[in-house]
Amino acid sequence: MKQKVMSLALAMAICFNLAVPALATASGTAKASTQPVMVDGKAVEFQMYTLLDENGNGTNYVKLRDMAQVLNGTKAQFSVGYDNATKSISAITGQAYTSTGTEMTTPFSGDRAYTGGAQPIQVDSKAVNMTAITLLDDAGGGYNYFKLRDLGAALGFNVGWSKEQGVFIESDKPYAE
Repeated sequence: MKQKVMSLALAMAICFNLAVPALATASGTAKASTQPVMVDGKAVEFQMYTLLDENGNGTNYVKLRDMAQVLNGTKAQFSVGYDNATKSISAITGQAYTSTGTEMTTPFSGDRAYTGGAQPIQVDSKAVNMTAITLLDDAGGGYNYFKLRDLGAALGFNVGWSKEQGVFIESDKPYAE
């Protein structure tokens, strides 16, 4: 019995050690996305970036404030805040977004080097882990881009894809996988 317990403990330790690198920071090249996005049936041009998997399938990343700006006034609207003392980002669902004037623009274009991984944000005062990438401008300033589907799941709007529409967002429907 003691040998089985030790074997199980060893197997769990090996599995945990193999899982740790997956949680580490990733890096590579983020591709500037030209994929169309339909938001409630209207075309929106986000400053999006895409990470490609080994099969060439893309995952879209968008700035949180851009999404808040576009969804402002819809059922899925949310405010965005930042606490400099704790270095934490927050979002409050149902609240109107106050524009900073920096939405829907970036100081760079084209493909960019990125670093990324899990990044928690506070959604309605609850920590939610999201997948994010950080792109640097030429002066070293960082810009966070969040996985679009993570935003939909955490903030309550549907994100989908079809051959006819490409990527689409429905602000009046909950996220569905």
